Amino acid sequence: MRIISGIYRGYQFKTYNGSNTRPTTDLAKESLFNALQNILSIEDCSVVDLFAGTGNIGLEFLSRGAKNLTSVDVNYANITFMKDIQKELNVKDWQIKKADAIQYLKNVQKPIDILFADPPYDYVQLHQLSDTVTKSDWFNTNNTLFVLEHSDKMIFHSGYLLLKKQYGSTCFSIFRATQGK
Repeated sequence: MRIISGIYRGYQFKTYNGSNTRPTTDLAKESLFNALQNILSIEDCSVVDLFAGTGNIGLEFLSRGAKNLTSVDVNYANITFMKDIQKELNVKDWQIKKADAIQYLKNVQKPIDILFADPPYDYVQLHQLSDTVTKSDWFNTNNTLFVLEHSDKMIFHSGYLLLKKQYGSTCFSIFRATQGK
């Protein structure tokens, strides 16, 4: 695992075998960011990374110019791993929070430009997570881009679905409230 582009380009993550983590492959990550660049400019975006795991995706956003990042994970070992990277790289605009993803979303106070979520493939509340986002006022009024990484076995029938990309068994569904406009 490495950071592909931007100010942290080339940073190699230490080996980490945390419970219930599934790092996004470099190929899938690079393809995702290429697709995102056709939708919006990442620079100066506020990003939230749910189920952050190692922090790989969130740090890629920061490296590419996001103005701030909030990484949310419920696992203490994952939080510690990310805090060690934050300290090693001296990253200032990175908040790391230990919280349940759905509870965190219910208490969002600030605008989010990009919400990325990579729950475990066996996460039983996946559709509840998606509904919590798409039915929230902050998603609909802020024109938030919601990127959900999931198994190719999951299908979403939402009017908010903007784009779906598949890389092997990994899929990215991208939602936006104004996708049809």
